[in-house]
Amino acid sequence: MPKCPNCGLETLRTEDWACQWCGSPLLSSAYKMIPKTYKQLKQEGLYEAKPIPESKLEPEPVAMLESEPEPVLESQREPIPEPEREVEPVPESKLEPEPVAMLESEPEPVLESQREPIPEPEREVEPVPESKLEPEPVAMELTVEELLSAYATDGVAADTKFANKLLRVTGVVAMIDVKDMLDTHYIRLTGAERNLLQSVRCFFDKKHAPVLQQLVIGQTVTVQGIYNGSIIEIRMMDCVLV
Repeated sequence: MPKCPNCGLETLRTEDWACQWCGSPLLSSAYKMIPKTYKQLKQEGLYEAKPIPESKLEPEPVAMLESEPEPVLESQREPIPEPEREVEPVPESKLEPEPVAMLESEPEPVLESQREPIPEPEREVEPVPESKLEPEPVAMELTVEELLSAYATDGVAADTKFANKLLRVTGVVAMIDVKDMLDTHYIRLTGAERNLLQSVRCFFDKKHAPVLQQLVIGQTVTVQGIYNGSIIEIRMMDCVLV
């Protein structure tokens, strides 16, 4: 018979799970049970117990107390293995490498010296009108004496002959009148006698002033200009020295 761990006597277990002698709790189911509590035994003074039939001493089955499971920490839990995923076979068409698009490189700047000259478009030659193809009129060449003689013979006929014609007259410089302020630029041509009453006045543009200023009285020159009449004196316009 098992002994009480408290009093050391061989003992039975009461209904309230105590030693029949000292009342110390007996939690093991190995002790045979008495159908009385420790308090009842104490009141009855049955310390020197009467023999209890063995049928009553058989231990009653004790329901095992279900102990609550201790909480398991997260760090102590075993990782749950993930199910293996089935690898789908890759079709052969996708295994071939895709062509890589070539990056278009920016063209290098071309220096001005390296650029090819752009050919100029051919210009169309405009046809020259027939009126401009006609030769310019040739000036009538004569001396101052010849021009004065023509007027002395027949002034009206001379005006008709020389009116608005291009004349080239040779004579002697008898007078030079160049005044930029008054826009006056002319010379008088005479014969060898240098008679100003019988002279030809030749008018020039002001751009010819430097040339006129280089002339000398008594110098023989040839002047080309347009005949402009002889009402008071013979005049030639738009003259140039030849």
